[in-house]
Amino acid sequence: MTTSFRSHSRTRSVFVRLLAVLFVSMQTLLVPAAHAAVTGAGQGMIGTAEVLQQESRAENEARIHAALARDDASSALERFGVAPEQVDERLDRLSDSELASLADQAEDLPAGEGALGVLVFILVLLIILDLLGVTNVFPAI
Repeated sequence: MTTSFRSHSRTRSVFVRLLAVLFVSMQTLLVPAAHAAVTGAGQGMIGTAEVLQQESRAENEARIHAALARDDASSALERFGVAPEQVDERLDRLSDSELASLADQAEDLPAGEGALGVLVFILVLLIILDLLGVTNVFPAI
């Protein structure tokens, strides 16, 4: 009987060790993979071109906001019934090239003159976006 007990104990010991090795190996392999999937660690670094593009977009937005901050521009926006929040929302929807074009047009205008041109451009842009169904600024259209 003691021989049978020892062999059973030995088999149990081997089985427990095998399970322990299996669990440790699974934890070693699966936990880092799950952590990388949750944190997004495998996405890589942001390239220089992407950083420069984000900075360029921020500069263009600042230039447009500076042009729209002038008294004549803000009063014209109020006359057309366009809230500053709507302008910010529309600027966020512009592509980088459209934003750069608008910023260049706003910068090319002499100080205090031509703000109406920028406002007309923004108004036309709002109307086009409204007709395409992207926005609902003018519900009557």
